[in-house]
Amino acid sequence: MNDLVLAAKAADWYKLKALVLDSVSSPITRRVYNMALDEFMAWFRLEPRPGFSKATVSSWRASLEARKLGSSSIIIRMSAIRKLAGEAVDNGLLSRPRHGQSGRARTSGRSAQWRQLSFEQR
Repeated sequence: MNDLVLAAKAADWYKLKALVLDSVSSPITRRVYNMALDEFMAWFRLEPRPGFSKATVSSWRASLEARKLGSSSIIIRMSAIRKLAGEAVDNGLLSRPRHGQSGRARTSGRSAQWRQLSFEQR
């Protein structure tokens, strides 16, 4: 099975989000990442999505561009998502790919396989 449930309950999502927020030292960055992650989750839950995948993140970026946000606004939001993926790798929610495996995304110097992750609330 290639699906991995990342946050089956709202509490799990908040724990993962806290890991991201606790990993940054700047209070300003923490505040902006908090806003960006909440915004991403609201967008994610608007319609059925296949999970947290590279395609989902690309769709998120396209939605930000469609809103005509400035490049710096998009970059900070995407940085929060990269940090989310990195924390998921560090906490065993995304697996590290074997050498030569395709479907990789760079996350803060780490290679992570974009397995399909689900943020569905139950």
